[in-house]
Amino acid sequence: MRLASVFLLLSAIAASAQKTESITVNASALAGVWQITSPSYVAKRGIFSGIEFGPLAARFCRVEQIKNELTSYCLNGGSGIVTIDGRIIHFARGIMIARVVLEGTLDSSDSFTGHMAMKLAGITTEDPNVSSGRKLNLSDQKTGPADAVLRAAISNGLAQTPHDAKVKDIPTLTPDLGSVQAMIWLGHQSQGGAPDQQAIKDYFSVYAVEFDHGERICGLHQRDDGVLDAFHCS
Repeated sequence: MRLASVFLLLSAIAASAQKTESITVNASALAGVWQITSPSYVAKRGIFSGIEFGPLAARFCRVEQIKNELTSYCLNGGSGIVTIDGRIIHFARGIMIARVVLEGTLDSSDSFTGHMAMKLAGITTEDPNVSSGRKLNLSDQKTGPADAVLRAAISNGLAQTPHDAKVKDIPTLTPDLGSVQAMIWLGHQSQGGAPDQQAIKDYFSVYAVEFDHGERICGLHQRDDGVLDAFHCS
């Protein structure tokens, strides 16, 4: 009986190890488009105030690999460095003395859960709410509500697209990207949500845009009269 118990225990440990190994991924597997749900902002209102985390909000991000380095670009969320160590995935942006980090554990090869934290002058403050992310499968290409407007704005430029004066040319849409090969509808993303600012739910229509030589995530919004009044690409 004792030997049987030891055998069962060793079998359980081996099975657990195999499960852990099965969801350990290489850095290259992280490249692609993700939807990441995390605090809509991280703020410190005064010298003596604590770190404040906004409500959870979903953003679309793309992770790009250049040689051995991974970089994340989030629509209206800036860019940062991505690293992976076994099952631990780590997103970071900022400078050494003031960094916002999101660290999570890979629950599968394409999803993670974790927490966002602010590292300020050597002191780390962690958001108690659980952040999460999932990599999107873009093989099922979907059309969206703004396909024609987006394609015109990218291919023909804003000069031939009715737009509000506040909408400017997008610096990330560089000529070396080449022509648009595919536009994949991802869904909607809210706008705003900074301290003392109410978020506008489902403001952006968001697409993954594949070019000859690269990929971008683009979000746009049109007024009721069809005029383009917000346009961003990351």
